[in-house]
Amino acid sequence: MNLKPWILVSALSLIFFLEGIFPHMRGRQQRLRHALPHLANALINGLIAGVFLGWLTWYAVGWSEDHSFGIARWIKAPSPVTGLISILIFDAYTYFWHRANHRFDFLWRFHRAHHSDTMMDSTTALRFHPGELVLSSVFRVPVIALTGIGLTELYIFEIALSTLTLFHHSNLGLGQRTDRVVRLFITSPDMHRIHHSLVLSEMNSNFTSILSLWDRLFGTFREKDDTSRIVFGLTGFRKERWQGFAGFMLSPFINEEQAK
Repeated sequence: MNLKPWILVSALSLIFFLEGIFPHMRGRQQRLRHALPHLANALINGLIAGVFLGWLTWYAVGWSEDHSFGIARWIKAPSPVTGLISILIFDAYTYFWHRANHRFDFLWRFHRAHHSDTMMDSTTALRFHPGELVLSSVFRVPVIALTGIGLTELYIFEIALSTLTLFHHSNLGLGQRTDRVVRLFITSPDMHRIHHSLVLSEMNSNFTSILSLWDRLFGTFREKDDTSRIVFGLTGFRKERWQGFAGFMLSPFINEEQAK
């Protein structure tokens, strides 16, 4: 039985409930209306991943096993150690993949659909364009083979990634002290709020998905004393039409100047 969907639905429900009681940015209205396009997109992405893209993961893992290929198989160490190493490498890869999505225009066209949300909360973690899903799935195939990560380790990584993505996109108010402790180890909500800022220099920081180590190590870590005043979204995609489902789907194919 695949527990991942149930874990993610439970995590989303809990975080969505808690951010309504303990919000970081107060006065949010029509939270359900804001969530509906993201939930619809999550269903589409789930179908694409399950029906069309799942085989890519199975193929890459199977090929690696059949050919004894990958870092986890080259290192002579107990399987828990090699499994942890492969997960760490995969987390580092997601950091660099995220940076690439901001660096290269073709990738950015799809990723900016995620950044166009002007009211970030936990459901924004579901706001990834299907085009970005397809691209990320294709590009990670050689990474799966190179790391030699097994299905169990990949399953653990994906659950951790998805759950923590819901957490650090949330409007949950942890308080500065608690958030500061959290971001010593993993990406915190305040860290990721800075990443979703309208200000370009802030947007191009805090790329990591799980461990904050990667931003600290590669010089992209950024802090801000008061994140309650951050303006989310993109300059060219602030109109209401780009916030809804149809505009979100169309936005990668529209020039930013045309969208204003």
